[in-house]
Amino acid sequence: MKKKIVRLLLFIYKNCKKSDLLKKVIKRIIGEDKIKVSFNGFLVQAGIRTSIESGVFFDNYNEVMVLELIKSYASKGYNFIDAGANIGLHSLTAANSNPDIEIYSFEPELFNYQQFVKNIILNDFVNIRPFKMGLGNLSDNKILNINEGWNKGKHSLKNNFAGSQKKINIPITTIDVFKYNINCNNLIIKIDVEGYEKEVIDGAESICRQTQNCIVIIELLEENNGLSICNEITHNLKNNNFNEIYKIIDDTSLCKVDNFKGSGDYVFLKGLDAKKNIENYTI
Repeated sequence: MKKKIVRLLLFIYKNCKKSDLLKKVIKRIIGEDKIKVSFNGFLVQAGIRTSIESGVFFDNYNEVMVLELIKSYASKGYNFIDAGANIGLHSLTAANSNPDIEIYSFEPELFNYQQFVKNIILNDFVNIRPFKMGLGNLSDNKILNINEGWNKGKHSLKNNFAGSQKKINIPITTIDVFKYNINCNNLIIKIDVEGYEKEVIDGAESICRQTQNCIVIIELLEENNGLSICNEITHNLKNNNFNEIYKIIDDTSLCKVDNFKGSGDYVFLKGLDAKKNIENYTI
């Protein structure tokens, strides 16, 4: 009965009146529970106790352009590598857009991974291969710093978090390990790994070099990576013929840039087909 009430109130909130009072009532009723929520054309088990699930729950998840680009390129037959999959929104978007593509998803933290697998099963997607491990520039075991706060997407192999003492040992591998398994004619690579982006890129050199058409969507934050590393990542990708670069502005539009231009999500493009497909999204 409680979940039925929540679904009704949530329908009213999303379709009639997004009031703060109604939102507070919904939060109080749902508590620690989760319900099935429709998001981006598929279902997600979501509640309000983490930032990403809350964004799905209340329909205010912010990575609008990132998801739209994944949807667009996946629908055109681009396979997908998801580095830092969390509960799977990006991978699920790709799978829902095209059941015939291959999706390789990497999430090392147990809670996120379990939620991701539940969401795969919930939607009966059969083209997602979830790996409970991280990505880097070698095959090894590393210590993952766990963010015990509200944002469960900020666990990091590089950065510690104030007030969080939890650490876990995780296996990592490289994207290049899969270079003989993935069809690299057309490829999307999404990287959001809280400061470990350079290592992931270094471990994908062969795949980046051999791919004909590729779109790399990557979070580059000065506070996580440092300015010199952000510039180095940009330089390395440009040297691998990713010579068209865009920065995502306000989560909803793209602006063409020549180099790293401050913290944000960036899109690097290689190949004529990849560049052509982005024209409808630029400003």
